Amino acid sequence: MHFVLLNARRRRIASVLALVAALGALPACGQNLGKSNFARTTVAAEAGPGGEVPSGDINDPAVTPAVLRTVDPCPLVSKEALSSLGTPEDPIPGSTSFGACRAKVTDAGGKKLTVGVDIGASTYTSSQGVTVTAVEGLPQVERKAKDGKSCDVGIMTLRKPERGVNFSVTYDGGDPCAAARSVAAKAVKSLHSSPAKFPSSAGTLTAVDPCTVADAAVLGEVVPHGATSPTTFHSCDWTPGSNPRISIGFRPGLAPQERDGTKKVEIAGVTAYQKVGSGSDAECKLEWAHKPWVVDDDVEIVSVIYKNYDEKKDEAASCGKAVKIAESVISKLPKP
Repeated sequence: MHFVLLNARRRRIASVLALVAALGALPACGQNLGKSNFARTTVAAEAGPGGEVPSGDINDPAVTPAVLRTVDPCPLVSKEALSSLGTPEDPIPGSTSFGACRAKVTDAGGKKLTVGVDIGASTYTSSQGVTVTAVEGLPQVERKAKDGKSCDVGIMTLRKPERGVNFSVTYDGGDPCAAARSVAAKAVKSLHSSPAKFPSSAGTLTAVDPCTVADAAVLGEVVPHGATSPTTFHSCDWTPGSNPRISIGFRPGLAPQERDGTKKVEIAGVTAYQKVGSGSDAECKLEWAHKPWVVDDDVEIVSVIYKNYDEKKDEAASCGKAVKIAESVISKLPKP
């Protein structure tokens, strides 16, 4: 720091020296890191409003996968939940995931925010630029975009694999991480008390664990030496590593039809729609409607995908394997 001494008189020199000493002490009193321009790296876990960050398995009965797959995400970003951020609009349920919902907010200055929630999302702590704290005894994983306009705050509820409830905020006019933390804190309180649930209609897939709906012997026959791993709370993979892979998932959406290269097939008395991958590798996807969903004309959709990068594209071979898995899934799904 350079000071321009406008007057050399000794009493002014004393004042300047006192100012220098005071400025030198400022960093110890707390620097405004939010406006600093520095490279972020992985930040060690630290205590937050929820206390020390748990390091072992997460055994909170309120946020197990079985419970969370039945939670309706939209009340977590409802007008009431977002009222402290400004003037919210009605939330819009996700069109491709039971666990997703988003809403828009206009803050007091007229700036727009978009707030999204994804139940069952990845909450990895190993990547760079991550801050890990705790909220009500659960790990909270914060990741801010490089441009500073968006932020993800994830509440980890499952350690292996790392999954939980993620809140994504895009906010060009303010601090997206502060907004995401605020919404996440309210959500955790709700999850620990009485969160809104999906309707428990007969045969609904929202309460079904996708990792349990195919016979293990059939899975092992199609892809030997595999193991199940949830990718969300409504989708699951069976694979010995990364390849080959069987993916089984449930989601809402418009009823599958014979379009965009799909072909109608009958599997165990169910009308399904089959489509091979666009690349040169072996890939086949089967989808079918299970029952009507609660939103408009949507239905609950089941998908089974077989993919193997080590096999060449062959519709008969890859779809034959997918059909075998689909037959097993159909036999075990709850009846509408």
